[in-house]
Parts: sequence; C-alpha cells; structure tokens
Amino acid sequence: MLADRANRALLTVLALVLLVAGAAVLLAGADVYGRDFSRRHLLDNPAARYIGAHGGWFWPVAAVAAAILALLGLRWLAIVVTTEPSQRRINISTDGTTGRTVLDAGALATAVRAEIEDCPGVDDVGTKLSGSPNAPSLALSVTADPDVDLAALRERLEAVVLPRVRYAVGKPDLPVVLDLTYPRRRITRVS
Repeated sequence: MLADRANRALLTVLALVLLVAGAAVLLAGADVYGRDFSRRHLLDNPAARYIGAHGGWFWPVAAVAAAILALLGLRWLAIVVTTEPSQRRINISTDGTTGRTVLDAGALATAVRAEIEDCPGVDDVGTKLSGSPNAPSLALSVTADPDVDLAALRERLEAVVLPRVRYAVGKPDLPVVLDLTYPRRRITRVS
C-alpha cells in the first residue's frame, strides 16, 4: 500500500535525523568538537543569541511552523490509525469495448446486508469490501441467533445469497470470507 510505504519512509527519515542528532550530542559531550565546546553553557551559543536579538518575528514564525507540523502530525496519525481501506467502487465491466460500469461499494454492502438479514436466525451482519476495484474481495461477519442451526444457515448463504452477490458484481470467482458466530452470552452467577 502507498500509505504503508510513505509511513515507513517518513519513520525511517525521522529515525535517521534523531540518530544523527543523538550522535552529535554524544560526540560533543566526548570533547570531539573541542574542549571549549563541551564546557560551554547550554544557552551560550550563536543560535540562542540570534533568537534573542530577533525574537519579535522569530516566535510568531516558530508558532506558525509548529501549528503546521501539528496539523501534519494529526493527518499522519489519522492515516496510521485507519485500518485497511475499504473499497469504494467496484468495476463490473472490465473490458474496454462496452465502456466501464462502476458499482458503489456502499450500495453493494447495504444490499448484501439486507439480503442476509432476511435469512431466519440472523441477528447482525457486518460487511467489508477490500482489494482493488477490478479484483475486490468481500468479508462477511454474521452473528446468528443462539437457537439457529449454523450448518443450515451457512448452506443457505452459500447456495442463495453468495451466488446472487457474485452475479450482481459480475465476478463468479469473487472471494468471500464468511464468519458465522453466536452472540456472547452473559454468565449469571447465583450466590
């Protein structure tokens, strides 16, 4: 994924910058830059004198730069926290002779959810489309009533619902991951 590569590249650059800065500080403490350099006061340096002399414009510019870095950091955090991106569109006709037909993934997910919820014994349905627009994959998470026969529900889904979905997207080999579960029951203790 492009976001993963960009994330790794940014983290690598940040790690290299911090590594070089840490090595420079260690070398300064070990008198590599000269004995006078390592014995100086922390704020007795040309950068601190320059900031002190030009503080009227320096601090507002530093505040704007910090705000921009904070916004970039929040954007980066949003990208990192976001899980695998869902597919937004699915290409139904991929040959260039008849044009291109695109199906909205949200509409497909809503239709699949409604179709599965109509099956007896289904409590909840979760759908997720991923992959590329030309080669999507579907993940279904179905929570069934504790009294339902899971084998019969699975057979109905595989015999009726999934062929309809594959037909609707024009992909008879659409990979589907089906997760059938019962809801967690609360344990009541009697004292």
